Amino acid sequence: MGINIKSNVLSNYMATVPDLNSIYADDEEMTPERALRIGKMIGCSFKTVSIGMDANPSSKMIKNSVISGLISMGADVKDVGMIPDAVIPSTFPDNECIVTISEPNKQGVISKINIFNPDGSIFTKEQTRQLIKVGENEQRMPSYKDVGVLSQCNSAIEEYFDMMIKRHGVCNETPIILDCGCGCTSLCAPHILSAMNADLTTINAQIGTKFSSRPPGVEEDCLQTLTNTVSCNVGSIGIALNGNGTRLALVDEGGKYVNPELMISLVLLYLRPSSLVVPINTSAVIDDAFNDLIGEGLNTPNKSNIEHRIYRTNNDLEHVTQMMKEKNADIGVLDDGTMIFSDISMCPDAINAAAILTKMSGENSIKNLLASFPKYVLLKESIQHTGNPDIFGKKLTEKLIGLNEEGVWQADGWRTDMDHGRFTISRSNEFGKLIEITAESKDRAYAVSMMELAKEIVHSCM
Repeated sequence: MGINIKSNVLSNYMATVPDLNSIYADDEEMTPERALRIGKMIGCSFKTVSIGMDANPSSKMIKNSVISGLISMGADVKDVGMIPDAVIPSTFPDNECIVTISEPNKQGVISKINIFNPDGSIFTKEQTRQLIKVGENEQRMPSYKDVGVLSQCNSAIEEYFDMMIKRHGVCNETPIILDCGCGCTSLCAPHILSAMNADLTTINAQIGTKFSSRPPGVEEDCLQTLTNTVSCNVGSIGIALNGNGTRLALVDEGGKYVNPELMISLVLLYLRPSSLVVPINTSAVIDDAFNDLIGEGLNTPNKSNIEHRIYRTNNDLEHVTQMMKEKNADIGVLDDGTMIFSDISMCPDAINAAAILTKMSGENSIKNLLASFPKYVLLKESIQHTGNPDIFGKKLTEKLIGLNEEGVWQADGWRTDMDHGRFTISRSNEFGKLIEITAESKDRAYAVSMMELAKEIVHSCM
């Protein structure tokens, strides 16, 4: 645990940089014309590009436009077809960049363009700004002889399958209900779990329907069919994958949807990593799981680490992956259940997480493990603030450092770890005029005392 206070000047500046999806889309919807121009922008800076897509009906349209833009500027393009995002960096690490076309969480929306580094990490705002800056300058198109080459590659999923089986092997036979949401994970996830010896039942695992029977997201209200199916199959667990295989959801043996942070805690307990990157607002259950303080009776082949290093940052993919690279961390997570495994790639990989949970459920009762977790009291309050946010932030940082220098973290808010709990303070809403405070502890009285302390500190900084 250490102090991690950084200047917000650069991050505030970068927050004003638009992404490629919105720069030409006031209505926030991609079009083939915009995709063509974005393809040209990428092609100005990168000359070897892999591109894949999800099963969204609009993805092929957008992908073909991006490809046209890329090759028109002399970029050689490897089209890997319909494929989960994480498969590309784990099987094609030698490209200058990776482009995926997907809409993983919403139904009835035109797919978006995502750009990744060769290691699978999402482009940073600075990288995007540079891409836009170069691409918006007048660029002369190459001659006929220098137009880029388009090639097709159909081996990525097979290579990913081989890697997953080598990584996880065969587990105890365990009943799994897998919901792929008619997404691109249908092409590999069922085969991987079956090869691992899971007693597998699939739902929504077909490709080709224009609209899936459920939205591609994995929130609880999207998964009624899965929870009902698990409830009717005694001893089974349920796993749902989102549209591009970057997030998943878990349903325990009783048909109960598992909170994403509890699901992350299960994975951490089983893997026992030595280093972890998390957002500053994550629940204490993740800390306790990472530090092996909960989960008594868990069966896992992984040995506990003597050293536990945890790092906290903003709750977004860019900051988590950049911190993982900076600190050489094993795993990074977001509070929505996103998990990144650095020994595979820096791209979120829900299929690998599903394989881990499959192995885990063959040796443990997920329901019983969750029941053994302590109960955490979480309190939330908000305070109106109309003053200067920079002056407030400076005062607040000084106050928190004076309170507990070794337990203060600052990112997109402030977190202070106390002896028996933690509290966080963050700005909310578009204009930052609302200060949100959360306090969490296993002891209600302690949580209340932390909340009162946090409110007192906030008021003293106004």
